[in-house]
Amino acid sequence: SSEQRSSPPSIRSAHAWGLAGPADVQGAMQAVHRPSSMPGLAGVETHLVASGPPLDYSFKELHSCAEIETEEPRSGVKRGGGPAVGSNESGKDPGAEADDAEGGATASGALVARSMASSGRPIKKVMRLVTISIKLNNNMLDTLNGLQPSLESVMNSPIMNLQWIDLSFNQLTTIEPELLGFMNLKALYLHGNCIKNLSSVDRLKKLPKLLSLTLNGNPIESTRIYRVYVIGTLASLRSLDHSTITADEVAGAASWIKGHNERAKKRAEERKFASMDED
Repeated sequence: SSEQRSSPPSIRSAHAWGLAGPADVQGAMQAVHRPSSMPGLAGVETHLVASGPPLDYSFKELHSCAEIETEEPRSGVKRGGGPAVGSNESGKDPGAEADDAEGGATASGALVARSMASSGRPIKKVMRLVTISIKLNNNMLDTLNGLQPSLESVMNSPIMNLQWIDLSFNQLTTIEPELLGFMNLKALYLHGNCIKNLSSVDRLKKLPKLLSLTLNGNPIESTRIYRVYVIGTLASLRSLDHSTITADEVAGAASWIKGHNERAKKRAEERKFASMDED
């Protein structure tokens, strides 16, 4: 309704419109104010940025990451539908583009609303959606080779914007280095794959913002030291396998991993000396 469009977009209204991302990575909107180009009255333009819905490529029978580029997502907006923060893919000034719309969606996918301030000056509000999450679960991926360039083709700046990726129920056998380029990743779902080597978890230490991780349903879960090893290795984690990590677990895992690493170092030195003696 026109009454709804005229109310100032807020974080609460963004959630009501379904604009927020997964619960693990919901972030606050940013607002930027600048003079409006509306003729007649000098107005104020407010730009709001909110996380858009995930790009959903689940159940697509994907065998390689390259297939992402040619598939249409089940939901979400592919690159070109809503520019990322600081970009202007439409080639027009964002303010001019918003002026073209009396309310509703612009050509770039931004949501526009107009209202009047108490001073009588017009206020124009433009909300831009940024994709920060992608679902690739329930496919047939056995490698993540080419993941970054494929995501570049369907979303804006995945290296900076990607915060949540669901790779569950594929055929991955290890935690691949391709994931380590997404430095702002906060949630990573890898459950239901074929990951066998517990030490491959060590690679995720290069993702400093990682808060939520799932690995259940992989062969490594049957390892007796599985949970304490993962928690001890990844100190930033707050949730493992959809279960909150307690303060006691953090303290216990930190102590255990320290002893584990010392024992591993000692065994490596013993093997080295043994091989020298054999020579």
